[in-house]
Amino acid sequence: MTADTSPVAGLLIERATARDLDRIVQIEQESFSVPWTRKMFEAELTQNPFGHLHVARPAELPYNLVGYVCFWVVFEELRLMTLAVAPSRRRQGIGRTLLHHAMAMGRKQGTTKALLEVRASNAVAVRMYEESGFHRTAVRTRYYANPIEDAVLMELELSKEGAMLTDERIAEQLRASSLEFRQVEAAHHRLDAELAELHKRHVLTPQEELYAKQMHKEKLAKKDKMAQLIRAYREQQAHSTAQ
Repeated sequence: MTADTSPVAGLLIERATARDLDRIVQIEQESFSVPWTRKMFEAELTQNPFGHLHVARPAELPYNLVGYVCFWVVFEELRLMTLAVAPSRRRQGIGRTLLHHAMAMGRKQGTTKALLEVRASNAVAVRMYEESGFHRTAVRTRYYANPIEDAVLMELELSKEGAMLTDERIAEQLRASSLEFRQVEAAHHRLDAELAELHKRHVLTPQEELYAKQMHKEKLAKKDKMAQLIRAYREQQAHSTAQ
């Protein structure tokens, strides 16, 4: 079978194979207090007709698996089952890229709704999902073990064919198709992370204050450029539809 491979933000996203299981299980164990077992991942690869297990690799190092996502497509629903990134590669947009890849795959297969559950204390993941358009729908009390914790249930209405695209959904498509957008967004994330580190300090030197102001200005410029690319994409789609 030919791998379903697509370059996204400097990554290769493709279907997992049995050769990937050792690394997937390692990342899973490094990421969760109650990790999936190897047999569970094997079942997703070979026994579950609804299951999709995809992995992320740097384009320049295709043998270095850095993350994965497992999702089910069950009729009109996309169910996100597990997603994790290697600890050394977190906060680089890889988790978001995997999430958007799963959403795009679901849309191609006709799903209209995405569902997931996440630990209530996992603020980073909750924020990523909310920024991607998910909203909280319910809480399952004491759902998780080790430690016992509530689960937040979230869902997203996926756009139907012909529906108006939101900025986030246009950005998702640009991440897959536009090198310029990916580079601008990566620079924006880098500047945001550097500013966050500076702001952790209680006192900045005059040089650091100046540097922070320059970075903030550059960050706003990158944000404006992304907005410009999104507007251009929307206008191009509207023009194509009108013809």
